[in-house]
Amino acid sequence: MNLNRKCTQLFFLLFLIIIIPGCDLLETLKKNEEISYLISSFESLSNPEVTGSLTDDGKQLNNLRVTRFNASESQITFTLASSTLVPLTFSLPAKNGTYGIKKDISYNEDGIAVYADGTSFYVKSGSGTVSSHSATILDLTRGKITFKLKGEGMIGGDDPRSIDRPISFDVTVSFDNRNDLVATTPTNPGGSTGGSTGGSGTSSCVNFIDAKDLVSYWPQIKSGNATGTGKRAAGNTIFADYKSTDVALVLDGTAAGTRYVVQIMFTPSNLVANKTLEFRNAGTGTGLTNTGAVGRLIAFNGTVNDDWRTNRDFGKNKSMGTLKILTVTPQITGEYSFQASGDGYPSLNKQFVNVSGTFCINP
Repeated sequence: MNLNRKCTQLFFLLFLIIIIPGCDLLETLKKNEEISYLISSFESLSNPEVTGSLTDDGKQLNNLRVTRFNASESQITFTLASSTLVPLTFSLPAKNGTYGIKKDISYNEDGIAVYADGTSFYVKSGSGTVSSHSATILDLTRGKITFKLKGEGMIGGDDPRSIDRPISFDVTVSFDNRNDLVATTPTNPGGSTGGSTGGSGTSSCVNFIDAKDLVSYWPQIKSGNATGTGKRAAGNTIFADYKSTDVALVLDGTAAGTRYVVQIMFTPSNLVANKTLEFRNAGTGTGLTNTGAVGRLIAFNGTVNDDWRTNRDFGKNKSMGTLKILTVTPQITGEYSFQASGDGYPSLNKQFVNVSGTFCINP
């Protein structure tokens, strides 16, 4: 009995010697675990809400609205638009605390980044406080996230000729998509349609995403392909300048730690069987027309995400691919293939991707 007790004590001592110095490593490993949920407005029928104030150079801006939002266990990213200022994208930790504002937030780093979308301007210095953070999670993609963000700093650019100006924000943001439909895996009928006669039968009903030649700002987001779910949504849930009657087909699949979401938008008059349509649009901020569709890929890995669109400056008023709608009943089926770029491509950065696949969605 005494020998067993001494062995137990020796084992515990060895445990302390070996394990305790490795706590920092264990914490690092824990930080880099794959997130268990991602609550996002990209493919949701719900809209984020915001109250509070945004002040630019002493002038309070009106008509605040959140145009996009996503939150994981460790990070929140949302875009705040107003009637006059270029939309600002905020990236912050999903926990209460006061953080410094930095130009670049590395993977799993605590800090706040604030960028002026589509420009080289960012909040160069300052601090912000996250408070009243609350997360109610229902499943992998549905939940409610609320928090308050208050801070101030100086916005400007790297160009020495640019003039910095003060900016402050005091907003409460809430996103609740708990009432969204639970995503389900599409059926794959396949097999024989002729009983014992054999044959290949009907084609499978599959939502497939193939992202090739992908170049992202984030090194952990890479090319890949995935089979997943699909649903139809209203166009204005994707971009505010689209109409509620516009059609959005949303595909969602995950492979090798990366989640790929494809959004295909077009006018309702183009939802016709045996229809071929180009991915062609007048550019960012312009609505859909009957002459073309818009394609978008969003990719998530851990706490970071990136997106590519056919209607960036690079794709303005030219064909970026082809959309083929094969059937509209009993399901919307078809094929797609498009090129998409990041903001400022190719001179500002090299963010580019070739996307193709199939869709099979209940109307």
